[in-house]
Amino acid sequence: MKVDSNITLFVGGQPGDSLATEGSGKKQENRKTIFAGDLNPQENSLQSRIEQRKKEAQKQAMKVVGDAFDGDKAIDEDIEKRHQNIEELVEDRQRLLDEKAGVDARAEDLEKAYEAGEVSAEDYAVEKKNLREETQVYENQISANENQVEQENSTIRATKIEKLKHREMDKAQEQAEDILDAARDEIVGMVVEEGKDHIEEEAEKREEQAEEIKEEKEELEERIEEQKEHRKEEEELLEDMPTEEMLTFDKMQTDVKQEVQNILNKMKLIQEDIKGAAVDTTC
Repeated sequence: MKVDSNITLFVGGQPGDSLATEGSGKKQENRKTIFAGDLNPQENSLQSRIEQRKKEAQKQAMKVVGDAFDGDKAIDEDIEKRHQNIEELVEDRQRLLDEKAGVDARAEDLEKAYEAGEVSAEDYAVEKKNLREETQVYENQISANENQVEQENSTIRATKIEKLKHREMDKAQEQAEDILDAARDEIVGMVVEEGKDHIEEEAEKREEQAEEIKEEKEELEERIEEQKEHRKEEEELLEDMPTEEMLTFDKMQTDVKQEVQNILNKMKLIQEDIKGAAVDTTC
């Protein structure tokens, strides 16, 4: 069955009577605009299913983006901690360098005192050994400090590279958009399907009405044909009928003509109803 394809579907309730029909004077069956919100007013209505699907899609999209955001946030926090650790290591290295410089100054003073004969050879040897060992400790600590700083910087660089390479946040946004797009397509399908069912129901009703009008038209045509046959028989009787009886018959004939005219007028109204139904019953 074909129905009028000039139909507009809206999601939601009717915004107003002026938009719900093609004209304020037309019958309800001539509506060309269908509002998805009032197709099924029950609890499991189209509107409630649309709202539920939207919420599900939004929840999924938010979770995808939220998980990616949490992942990026954890990475950024780790990088920030490493930067803070580097700052602390740099401060500690400066302390080690200052303390080592103090040991170096003491070694110079020892050399000067020994050259001036202020320190015995035995004390000089012992003190010089101690200062050398102390210097070595500081040098080892400074070297370890520098290695730690380099490791932290290397880790930060590698982490940033991996973050740029994987683009988790960008991927999450794209995935979220795909989820919302899929939900929109599904909702459009729901609206179209619901509207299609509604249109088919209305078309079936119109077809039934058209069939009833068609049957009534055929019945009226039969009655008119009967009247024509009666009229023919009456005209044949007129040939042998006396004048007085003819006058009476003329009145009867006038009444019959009026009845036929009434039938024709009714036929005209039914034909207009058929046109107004605007249903194409071809398959």
